[in-house]
Amino acid sequence: MNETLRRRVWRTEFLFFFLCLALLIKGTVAPRAAFGEDAILEDYSIGWGGTSASGSAGVAATLDDKYFGGGTAEASIKLAMKNEGGDLTLKVWRNVAPGEIAFALLVFRVEVVGYSYSGARVYSKKLGGFTFGDSKSGTWSKKLKGIPSNARKINMIFYGNYE
Repeated sequence: MNETLRRRVWRTEFLFFFLCLALLIKGTVAPRAAFGEDAILEDYSIGWGGTSASGSAGVAATLDDKYFGGGTAEASIKLAMKNEGGDLTLKVWRNVAPGEIAFALLVFRVEVVGYSYSGARVYSKKLGGFTFGDSKSGTWSKKLKGIPSNARKINMIFYGNYE
């Protein structure tokens, strides 16, 4: 085989390899977007025991996440239940030092769902999203009042990603 033909074959194989690699990456990264679903960045749950007759008064829980979504942000979730219902505080923040490089944090929406002891949905709230830009610090927080006293589990789902 002459040298020119060998180079053409090598280029063709090289391009074919990268085409296959690109298709493989596209196939593993894009399926959620193809179905119009947002990626779950973080999913938290707080649950406690009790029956339908027992109240949730006195239940208090705190979740702290040093690596929110596996990235550079942190999160804190606090639940305080009383006789008349509960309060849920959600907070996400990050501090980026000058000169530090960090991907943008994009949260498209936050969903909070409460369930009774039998698994029935007793509370649902959809919150808007927030963004911390490339290499930018930021803080986001929400306080939700009126979590029903018959709730026994609260799920908090953050949809988004780091880009």
